[in-house]
Amino acid sequence: MSQGSKKKRRPTLQIRLKIALITAAVSIAGCGQIQTKTNDPVHSTSGDQAKTLRYVKTINVVGMGFNDAIKRIVAGPDEHDLIRPVSIAVRDDTMIIADAGRVYEKHALTVAEPGYGIADAGLRVVDNASGVIFRYNLKTGRMNLLWGAGDYISGDVSDIYLASDHSFYLTDVEGRRALHFSPDGKLLKIYKHPPNIFRPIAITVDEKRKEVLIADETYSHIVAFDMEKAEPLYGMGDRGNGPGKFRIITDMIAIPDGFLVSDRIELRVQVLDREGNFVAEFGRGEVTFPTALAVDVEGRVFVSDKADSTIKVFKAGKLIDIVGRNGYGAGEFRYISDMKVSGNQLYVVDSLNGRIQVFEFIPENKSVAMVEPIESSIK
Repeated sequence: MSQGSKKKRRPTLQIRLKIALITAAVSIAGCGQIQTKTNDPVHSTSGDQAKTLRYVKTINVVGMGFNDAIKRIVAGPDEHDLIRPVSIAVRDDTMIIADAGRVYEKHALTVAEPGYGIADAGLRVVDNASGVIFRYNLKTGRMNLLWGAGDYISGDVSDIYLASDHSFYLTDVEGRRALHFSPDGKLLKIYKHPPNIFRPIAITVDEKRKEVLIADETYSHIVAFDMEKAEPLYGMGDRGNGPGKFRIITDMIAIPDGFLVSDRIELRVQVLDREGNFVAEFGRGEVTFPTALAVDVEGRVFVSDKADSTIKVFKAGKLIDIVGRNGYGAGEFRYISDMKVSGNQLYVVDSLNGRIQVFEFIPENKSVAMVEPIESSIK
């Protein structure tokens, strides 16, 4: 930690075997050479390797699930478009969506004082100009606005973690803190520490250890907080360009017994063990501007690249696939601001296109020819 740290996790020489699923230097059978763009609207590459993702559907029009008639009138139509989704979290049948492009207001009549007549009607902002937080039901396609949750957010939400109890944690970038909300959007706790948290960019929670881990873009490290006391415990990483050091962190996700951390200045992804020790790196020369990370059950790492609007896919540190390209169609992106995995699906926040695209992972042992197409759907 940069300043005022209370304790540092003691380093260990043991590197757990589960991390080898992602980092082991083994060859990929039938991987083939990455080639140039084809007419495939989803994949930028061709070759003899199996494709890693299959487009399923796009979520951009959502049903508003209000029970309160007044709220329904305020919200407008029964269906709304996503405007600028920036971050999501997915667990079970629930998705939490931060939409920075939509601001809700509602009418509020001031109380008339005796002898002064009736006051004028005015507008009161319910969720501030930074956007709003939605809870989306993946089964029904209905979405509830978590009224008031956006009032606590000073700027864009860069990351969200949805806990097992369906409460959620998010990074308030401009507010220089992370916030913990109940499932219905009530603020529960604030995680902040000015000496070490200036621009929180990513968040994950170790529910077994009861730790909230926040990656800071400015200070280039990861800070672990006590979940209950909201106090900093220890830090991992530091500013620099060597192993285990970072320049500008863009994302951090948990993997079995470790973490993946992307860096837009060093242009690489680093693998750390659970104690923060450097294990491996990959992506140099292949990723230009990493913005979001995801990993599937087969250890394939998906890295979104802002420079060319693609998703670069790595296995054992080797580039095996490039998915997508710049555009407006299915499997095309304009700016990927977040990616989350749930089960066998990858949810990709295509922010500037105002949508979330859903893909299914294709197993390595299943050829493209064996995959049945899925009809595209909206909602």
